[in-house]
Amino acid sequence: MLDRLLSRGRMRTAARRLAASPSIPNYILLAQAHAAAGQLQDVVRVCDEGLRLHGGDAELLRLKSRAETLSREDRVRELQRELKSSPRPALWKELCETLLAGGHLARAEKVAEEWHGQCKDVDALYHRALVRSERYFADRRRDDARLCLDVLGAVLAERPDCESSLRLMLSVYSRCGAWQEARTILARLLELFPGEPSLEARFRTISSLTRESRSLDQALREVERTGKFVDDDLEVDRSDASQTIRPLLKELAAQAGVNGAFYVRGGTALVQGPRGASAERYARGVRELVSSTRSFSRRLGLGQPLSIQLEGDFGSLTIRPGTLGAAAIWSDGPANAHYERALAPLVGNESRTAGA
Repeated sequence: MLDRLLSRGRMRTAARRLAASPSIPNYILLAQAHAAAGQLQDVVRVCDEGLRLHGGDAELLRLKSRAETLSREDRVRELQRELKSSPRPALWKELCETLLAGGHLARAEKVAEEWHGQCKDVDALYHRALVRSERYFADRRRDDARLCLDVLGAVLAERPDCESSLRLMLSVYSRCGAWQEARTILARLLELFPGEPSLEARFRTISSLTRESRSLDQALREVERTGKFVDDDLEVDRSDASQTIRPLLKELAAQAGVNGAFYVRGGTALVQGPRGASAERYARGVRELVSSTRSFSRRLGLGQPLSIQLEGDFGSLTIRPGTLGAAAIWSDGPANAHYERALAPLVGNESRTAGA
């Protein structure tokens, strides 16, 4: 009772401070008060409100991510208890999707296999294929893609009109550049949804690419060799870069002890700190480090790298590869967690990877 009273008192005090001054520290204080009381949904709500007002603040993002992770872990434990007493497909499905949302791909696939072993449910096969597709999109390993497509083929053998399976298969074919196979799947989707404008437009686009299409095996090998999907070379929109990414880089480069801040994606490179030929050389070095590290990680089956750190006489270089590009900070002192958190808003969320 005393703990509850103290928690309520802290929350009231934090709420009054936030009402008087809706600053980032006050949002963090209220979120921490809810976290201390075990009110994880309220933590997420407060963080969302703060992020809408203050943009991608790293600490609010961290608090929100942690609260969501703890909520998912609580739900996983509840579902596991319920499955022991009353196993049924709806619980298996929710458990698999909850683990998948948290990036626990190995556990999610194991649950899908156990689900199929007990119920022989076709949905279990689809969820296993979904997990393998996430592995493939994260690690680019062709064995994951082949297993995903094989399992989807088994689903479609029992449910020829399964839209979700057809769309997932289309995603795998399209991203690796297997245009002949993608065109075949689009034709099946158009039979299910005749006249749908988006499908028709995509069918025309992919039909124009089939003349240059590689075989599925060639496409999968090329993606595994280069680490790139056919849609990975899309460059950052210039206006978006100048409005969002560049100000964040300037803020990072202005910190004491920071020699430069970098952002690279495809053919786009934004640099704050170094100038002229030096800026171009450093940006190219960051791009090559990310590419070679990802390639090495794939060959060893380690999954996608979430952070790269180098230290030496030059100081330290902290790199965060992510779904929206790669960002880096070059500093005089040793690498630290503060730099990793500061880079996170620039590169997106890369937590749903096989190696996370």
